[in-house]
Amino acid sequence: MASTGVSRRWIQGTVILTVALVTAFGVGLYMLLRDSLDPLEESASSYLGHLGREDGQAACSAMTRTAQAEFAATYRAKDCPAAIQVMTEFLTPAEKSELTETDTRYPKASGLIGYVDLGSNPLNLSQMVLKDVDGAWYIDELR
Repeated sequence: MASTGVSRRWIQGTVILTVALVTAFGVGLYMLLRDSLDPLEESASSYLGHLGREDGQAACSAMTRTAQAEFAATYRAKDCPAAIQVMTEFLTPAEKSELTETDTRYPKASGLIGYVDLGSNPLNLSQMVLKDVDGAWYIDELR
């Protein structure tokens, strides 16, 4: 009987150790994959924060030059920061705060283009298209 107790303990220990190793491997793999996509989420989240604070200069510096020009033309503004002002001027303080906390989800990159889906927000934006320029992600299009 003594040998049965030892073998059960050995089996239990082995199972516990195996589960712990598989869990640690899974968590490590998840963190590695998450870290490789974080720059997309960080860029999108930072941009939304600039919009919510009506910091047109910072928001525009997070955009590609083409996006800045298109943005200014869309809002018939003299430049990108003025377009940010036009876009956000109707938002209440609560909506501006909500905008800074918008969920950024499902970041994915395909070469030099990245996509970040957005949660519910006062501007009704659903997705950001980002472009990798010299290793940094810049907003290229708002959808």
